[in-house]
Amino acid sequence: MSSSATTWRGSTMASRAAERREQLVRAGYALLGGEGAAATTMRAVCREAGLSLRYFYENFTDREALLIEIYDQTARGLVDAVSTRLGDAPADETARARAAFDAAAQYFADDPRRGRIMFRETLADDTLRAHGADALPAFVTLVAAQLAPEQATRFTSTSGRIPMPVSAISGALVALFLDWLDGDVEANRGEVVDYATQLTITILGLT
Repeated sequence: MSSSATTWRGSTMASRAAERREQLVRAGYALLGGEGAAATTMRAVCREAGLSLRYFYENFTDREALLIEIYDQTARGLVDAVSTRLGDAPADETARARAAFDAAAQYFADDPRRGRIMFRETLADDTLRAHGADALPAFVTLVAAQLAPEQATRFTSTSGRIPMPVSAISGALVALFLDWLDGDVEANRGEVVDYATQLTITILGLT
């Protein structure tokens, strides 16, 4: 029997290791989304998870690796939520774009920590700023493709650089969603979604 299949109190070593990793990710998520990157130290994460530093180093090379894992899981959740909504969206391009923004707004409203991780902490932490630089433009490109599928090549680049309209929309959406989640925008969710849709249409020159 391989060592990974050895059981202890009914659990294999591999399953216990996976559980510890998930404990660390959950603890890091709670700290990063609740208190910010500065508070998400290795020791703080271990205290929150109830684990020793030994287990941290068994799963992550350093604090930055954990931050990236948390960010990536949050970003994948956003893409999954939007993709699921688009699966049931009508054929009309504008309606599909609105459905995408509404799914995103719902995703962040359900747990505001997600918005903090994807928007605010990418402005506050160097690791997340560099790693998250492509995430929002990729989301904008996904929405743009719903608006004008025949013009999808306008919103992508083979050089690795972000097309100017996509960059402009990305910056505007970060500010809009951050202010809305913080309660600084006098608008409800539907109004924010409508505005984001119209803003995207206008900047892309699709009016």
